[in-house]
Amino acid sequence: MYLVEINQNRPDFRAFIDLLYGAGRNVDTDGDANPVYSRTWTYLYIADRESDDPAVDIYELEEQPGVYAVESESERLMQLSALYLFMTCGSSLVHRSCALTADAISVLKARYSLELSRAEAAVWHGSSADLPYPNSK
Repeated sequence: MYLVEINQNRPDFRAFIDLLYGAGRNVDTDGDANPVYSRTWTYLYIADRESDDPAVDIYELEEQPGVYAVESESERLMQLSALYLFMTCGSSLVHRSCALTADAISVLKARYSLELSRAEAAVWHGSSADLPYPNSK
């Protein structure tokens, strides 16, 4: 499990789909992003329907508001999701009760540069009340 202390609004949850699997992937999601473009969600579940990859769960800890747990049976998916959450809205990234150093985070950024670039290019960053589905223009 990774813990991410959040210090601002989250990205549109759909950016995580692009991050983990690529745009247009067939996934199962659940959570509390309501409306769909919400930046204040507190729970997200993503499972790929096109592979046997395990699901990813991201949720705010009840006993520590502002701290989000990231869990998956896949170390890769868990690391990637936690790293992205930290990069977009976090102030600290913790694994096994130890905060990751800037060097450790740089290593993860290099390891996952392809996936991070997919997320950075996601159309979902432009979603809003006026444009909840920016890919349908």
